[in-house]
Amino acid sequence: MVSLKFCPNCGNEITDDDVEFCTECGCNLVNPTKESDVKSKGFFSDMAEKTSFPVIVFSFIIFGVFLFVGSIFWSSFMSGGSIDLITYLLLVVTFSVFFGGIFIGYKGCEDKTFVIPNFSMYLGSVFAVVLCILGFIFTFFMGIFSVLSSIFSGSSSTAYSNSLQTQTPSYAPSIDLSGVLKILLFILLIPVAAYLGVYLGYILKENI
Repeated sequence: MVSLKFCPNCGNEITDDDVEFCTECGCNLVNPTKESDVKSKGFFSDMAEKTSFPVIVFSFIIFGVFLFVGSIFWSSFMSGGSIDLITYLLLVVTFSVFFGGIFIGYKGCEDKTFVIPNFSMYLGSVFAVVLCILGFIFTFFMGIFSVLSSIFSGSSSTAYSNSLQTQTPSYAPSIDLSGVLKILLFILLIPVAAYLGVYLGYILKENI
């Protein structure tokens, strides 16, 4: 039983005598003298204690389900000409990240102090998976390109050098700024969608 009326760490009023941790900052109310030890653990230690590997795994199942659902839903807009390919990918991935975050917030956050660690773990996992997929795709196509270039390099090198001497470029390459802006927006929206999803999941848990 807790005899404290206020949290010694943040000053939050304690209304439940049976609570062991402060609902605002997570301070140990049963043995508050050890709170300094909790603070000295650091960000990654706090993340390891407040996140759950099974919750992260199941969140990616939710993420995958909404990839399929989002693909079906948003593809109708792309086929109708309302959105282009980059916008389509942006919407599908962002909504999938958002709903996966809701699951993590609902199942993995016991109080507000769990939101940031779970968000950080989830976001890091998302970027790790995306980078691994892109890395595998890049490695595969680079391997195919290297094989094909080694096969055709001997027979086409002479003809290619002659064509370079006789032909001059008729235009300069241009950069699609709208596409670049959409890619930057894509990179920025993923963390926003992840945090909003985790926080909304925590709010739903507290109010349902």
